[in-house]
This record gives sequence, C-alpha cells and structure tokens, in this order.
Amino acid sequence: MKFFIKYKLFLLSLLFITWVTSCKNDSDISVSTNFEQLDTMGLHIGDKLPLEFTSSDATINSYTIKLNDKLYSDLKEITLDSTNAQIGTNYLVLTLNYNGKHQKVIDATFSVYSQEKEKELTYKIVGEYPHNPELFTQGFTYQNGVITESSGQYGKSKLVRYPLGSTTYTQSVDIDSKFFAEGFAVLNKKLYLLTWRERTCLVFDESDFKLTNQFTYPGSIIEGWGATTMGKEIVVSDSSSNLKFFDSDFNLKKTVTAAGYDTIYTYLNELEYANGYIYANVFDAPIILVINPATGSVVAKADFSELVKQNKTNSEAVLNGIAHVEGNTFLITGKLWSKIYKVEFNIK
Repeated sequence: MKFFIKYKLFLLSLLFITWVTSCKNDSDISVSTNFEQLDTMGLHIGDKLPLEFTSSDATINSYTIKLNDKLYSDLKEITLDSTNAQIGTNYLVLTLNYNGKHQKVIDATFSVYSQEKEKELTYKIVGEYPHNPELFTQGFTYQNGVITESSGQYGKSKLVRYPLGSTTYTQSVDIDSKFFAEGFAVLNKKLYLLTWRERTCLVFDESDFKLTNQFTYPGSIIEGWGATTMGKEIVVSDSSSNLKFFDSDFNLKKTVTAAGYDTIYTYLNELEYANGYIYANVFDAPIILVINPATGSVVAKADFSELVKQNKTNSEAVLNGIAHVEGNTFLITGKLWSKIYKVEFNIK
C-alpha cells in the first residue's frame, strides 16, 4: 500500500513537472534581438534598418514590425525614409505570434541622424556696437534700426527696446520678480515672452509693452528657453534637442529634433527664423546652428569660440542672441556682453 501511494505521488509529481514545463515552453519564451544596439549604430535617413530577432524555444508563426506609424511584415523591406522615420527619436514595436496561439510584444526606441554632414557656417564681422553689459540676454530681435531684447534672472528680468548703437532704452518694462524672463516671439502684434521654470507665458502688446494676458504652458514644453516666429507659428526651444511649433493659441502643431550627421544637439536656446532656416544658439557652447525647420536637420554650424573668449567676463557670459538684419547679415551678442557684432554669414 505504501509503495502504491509513493508511486502515485511520483506519477502526480511527474505529471505536474511535465505540465509546468509544457506551459513554460508554450507561452513563456525567450527572444533575442539587436534592438538595444540600434541606438549606437549611427543610423541615417536612407539606411536599411538592420533588425534581428531569434527565439530558441518557440516556433514563430508570424510577426509584424511597426516603425513609428507604419506597419511591415518583412524585415527586408524597411529602409529609413521620410515616410516611416524622422530625424531624432524613432519608435519600434515588434509583435510576435508564436506556438500557434500566443503573442509577445517587444518595443524599443532609437535615434536617426541627418543624411548629410553639417557644413561650415563662416562669418565676417562687418560692424560693432555697444551692448549694455547688465543685460542677461534671452530674446533678441532687430527691426528698422531698433533692438527689442528680453533680459533674465529673478528680480532683474525686463523687456527693453533701444536703437542699435545706443545703451539708452526708449522703452522698458520690469517683469514680476517671481518670473525669470526667457526668449520671446512676436505674432499678430503680440509679444509672447517665455519664462524659465514658472510654466507661464506673458503676453504683451508689441508696441507699448503693456501686459495683456498670461497663461500656463502646454505640458509638451519642459522649460521656457528660446522662441521665434515662423509665419503664423511660434517656435519654442525648451532645454531639449527639440523645436516645438505652436499656433497663436499655443496648440502644438509639430516637433522636430535638431540633429547633424552624428550628433543630436541638446540645449537649444535663443532662436531666429530667417532665410528659410532656424538659427539657434546652443546653451553654454560657442556655436550657432542652422536648422531645416521641416526636418530638424542641422545643415550648417558656426564656431564663435574667439568672440566668446573676448567676452567671457564670467561663467554666465555665454553666447546668446541672434537677430536678422537682411539677407545674410545678422546681429550677434551674448549674456552680459558689452558688444553687439554685425556679421555676414556664408555657408561653405
């Protein structure tokens, strides 16, 4: 009797182990992919997407690949182009159907870079003007001989206007001390002034600097940094590598990522739209980028290291301020700089 009970228990145990093993083999499978390596491959628009996956303990019946919003059923079909990929971060979802009845989903993100290397943006200094070294330059525009500028820092933020060549303000308004003023954009005779971490946009009448409105940023904006006007849209930088395009009601229309051939540029700061491109300072770097607003591709880059050295009175005196004059002529300055430089750009 004891032998029979032991034998019966042995059979039950064996059946249980067999059942558990069967269940594991049937539904809990291992899948090996190269998805984690995609982000280090330096992929560009025009490249084949080199996807790989295998399973040692399952029969794969079928699969689909979703690249951003486009669906594929054959790995060999996928070439990165404008219909399925974008410069910057891309999203990948692999759905596996296996063992006749189960499904497994694996996702990943990876970066795609511009197809062409950044060209050199050279410049020639054709003029110098005084700049009030107390201005912590954030937004900087030029029109008809007049500079409009926003200056940051808590308790010191202000919006000023003055003739180019003068340090005497013809208009000035102090910003509430709870705000740290950042860049601004002008649209429909309104000046939209960003604030840094307060998640608030201050709206002024463009002509007399009268505060007419204020509102909270959409959640898509991390922090307020730079801004410019492009047609009927306001383009915002927010400490990231992204440029975000909004209508006058701050509804997000699109986002592009600033990327060159092998670099994704973060800390985009003061912006200026001109000649079909967005010119962007990079915070705490001596460079200005020329960005294609349709794709985010960085088509050219200027090195202002020498000017930064000449104006680096302290760690906060960084390059920041781009204002278009006409053609390829721009005004360049920085936070706490004592000079504004008139330069002519040339893309080599």
